[in-house]
Amino acid sequence: MQPADPTILDRLPPELQELEFGSPEFKDMNARLAQQDEDACAPVIRAMPTWINLTGTTVCNLKCFMCNQFLDPDSPKWFMKDEVYEKVVNELYPFAKTVQFSAFGEPLMTPGMESKLDDLERTNTKLEMVTNGTLMMRESKFREKLLKTLELVTFSMDGATRDTYNSVRTGAEFNEVVDNIRRFAERRMEMPEAARPKMNFNYIMMKRTVAEAPRFVEMVHEFGGDEIIFNHLVAFHPSLKDENLGTCKEFANEHMDRTREVAKELGVRLNMPPNFVLDAPPTNGAATNGNGAAPSAESKPSARPCGPPPIKCWFLWKRVYIGVNGEVVPCCLAGIPHFGSMMDHGFWEIWNGETYQTYRKHVFTENPHGPCKNCYLIYPSPDQTDAEGYEKF
Repeated sequence: MQPADPTILDRLPPELQELEFGSPEFKDMNARLAQQDEDACAPVIRAMPTWINLTGTTVCNLKCFMCNQFLDPDSPKWFMKDEVYEKVVNELYPFAKTVQFSAFGEPLMTPGMESKLDDLERTNTKLEMVTNGTLMMRESKFREKLLKTLELVTFSMDGATRDTYNSVRTGAEFNEVVDNIRRFAERRMEMPEAARPKMNFNYIMMKRTVAEAPRFVEMVHEFGGDEIIFNHLVAFHPSLKDENLGTCKEFANEHMDRTREVAKELGVRLNMPPNFVLDAPPTNGAATNGNGAAPSAESKPSARPCGPPPIKCWFLWKRVYIGVNGEVVPCCLAGIPHFGSMMDHGFWEIWNGETYQTYRKHVFTENPHGPCKNCYLIYPSPDQTDAEGYEKF
């Protein structure tokens, strides 16, 4: 493989210059340098991103009530421009180990998927995919090619019964999605273990879904899934406030605890936020509110420190999101700005530019820069953030 811009070779550290450009060994070394630079909190880094998200499309075939694509009627429906895609393939694929298609739409609606899978195979790059599962087994013309390049698939499901799931994932049919996942799981297990893609699940916890979380763990165990990532619903729109678990903390904690118990019994790996902090009970001698009752004082924990350990941000050193027009976005955090367009300035100039350096310098301090202060890595529970993160109405 030859670089599209030969001058890039002069910018590479010696560890990369002595290896074949774009080879598996080259990518391994790039990943090691990225890890070293992250460990050192280096503002200027030697490595290029090891993981890339391409916003191949913002189009989705569903209308989920809690998704901005549905809530915002003016939300654009875009596809990545061909010239942007080609620039990413030429400049970033030789360094990256993994590519994910689409953060804001259904990846299986990305145009030209079959040729894009060819590009992954040609450049020794693996695919990650977060999908609603509705199209997973229908696209038979490239299904085997997809399985060959796939490293990880994450199915997004909210609810373990037809009524609940269909009320959230408007446009999908629970029984069809379950059948798609079951067939994929069976095909996956037919593959050699070394080539077998991982299978994870996303689950949004809200009033209508949290009680079914334990049953969902049982379903994933039946599928043979690897991990479930549970996240709170972020109530960023007034229409979502009634689904916010912050209004029924004891109810939420009860089902979250039960979910952990079931997962432990079945050996299913979970990634779940901590329980809500409940209101502190009144103490003897406490002041009253004038009616003889002690005031309710919510015991809110102090914010977690930003410096490592335990917080580690892998995005600013290893990952990048590329928008449909070439925008370079550092992560998936809602409200995060883009740092420039690789079509205007070139990726390298942005990657080690002033904005990236500023974010890297601050993310592990007590005052992380910009939207980093409300990142879910720093604030895993709604109790620990403010209206800029998990809004409360």
